[in-house]
Amino acid sequence: MEYKKIGNVSIRNDFILAPMAAVNCTAFRLLCKKNGAGLIYTQMYDADLLAQKTKNEIKEVLNIQKSERPISIQLIGSNIENIIKSAHLIEEYADIIDFNVGCALEEYVNRGCGGALLKDTEKLEAIIKKLVKEVSKPVTCKIRIGYDAQNINAVKVCQMLEACGVAAIAVHGRTVQQKYAKKVNWTIMKQIKEKVSIPIIANGDITTYEEGLELLKKTGCDFVMIGREAQHSPWIFNQKFEYNNENVKNQILEFLELYEKYEKRKSITEINQHVYWMFRNIETSLRPQWISECKTIDEVRKFLERI
Repeated sequence: MEYKKIGNVSIRNDFILAPMAAVNCTAFRLLCKKNGAGLIYTQMYDADLLAQKTKNEIKEVLNIQKSERPISIQLIGSNIENIIKSAHLIEEYADIIDFNVGCALEEYVNRGCGGALLKDTEKLEAIIKKLVKEVSKPVTCKIRIGYDAQNINAVKVCQMLEACGVAAIAVHGRTVQQKYAKKVNWTIMKQIKEKVSIPIIANGDITTYEEGLELLKKTGCDFVMIGREAQHSPWIFNQKFEYNNENVKNQILEFLELYEKYEKRKSITEINQHVYWMFRNIETSLRPQWISECKTIDEVRKFLERI
C-alpha cells in the first residue's frame, strides 16, 4: 500500500496528534499511537532551554520510544543560534523536526517567538532557510492563518516556507489574536492547499473522526491534526472505536500501564490530570474532581473500579 509522505517519512494514517505543552507525555503519545495516529508530535520545546542541555539530558527529556515512530519534535524560539543548536541535539531522536510559528501564549509572542514570527516574515525566512540547511531530517512548520484579522498572510507565508525547503506545513485555522476563540477558517486552508505543492496538515476544532474526514474533503488537505479533543479522547484516531463506558475505562487503564512502564517522572499529578481529561467521556454518578484525591496509581485503579 502506498502511504503519503512528509519528506522521506511515510505516514500510515491521515490523522495526526498535535503538539501540546504539558499534555504530550510519553504514555499519552503511545496511547494515541496505539489508537492509530499516523504521526505523533512531542510537546513544544523551547530552543533557548534545550540549547543549554547535554545530550544525555536531551535523551531523558524527550523519552522517545521506538514504538512511537514516526515522531516529530517541535521547537519554538527566535534566536537562530539556539534553534540550530537545539535542532542538532534532537536530530538523532526525531523523524521530523517541526518549528512553531503559531503559539499564541504571551510569554512567547513577547519574545518574538511562535505567532509573532508571522509579523516578521524576513526573520522567519532566515530561520527556516538555516534550519533546512543544517539538519538532515525533514523540517516542517506549524502556523496560524495570520497574526490578526487585518494581517491574514498564511498563503504567502506558506509559499515562502515551501521555497525555503520545508517538507510540510500544519495550519491552525485561526489568527494568533483569536487564540482558540471563534470558528476555524477552513477556506484559507483550501486556498493554501491550492497554492503550494507540499503536504498541508489542517488543524482546528475537530471533535470526531468523521469531522476530520469532512475537513480533508472540503479543504483538499493531506492530513488532519487533532489536539484538544485527543487530550480527552485519545481513541479519536481509531475510526472503529466503539464508544461505551467499558471501552473508555480500558483506555484509561492502558494509559496507566504505559505510564508505569515508560515514564520516569512518576508524577501522580500528571496521571490524575490525564485521567480527569479522559473521564469526561464516562457516564457515571462519580465526580471527576474526586480523581485528584488519589495519591497512587493503584488508588486511581480502585477509583475506576467504582464506575
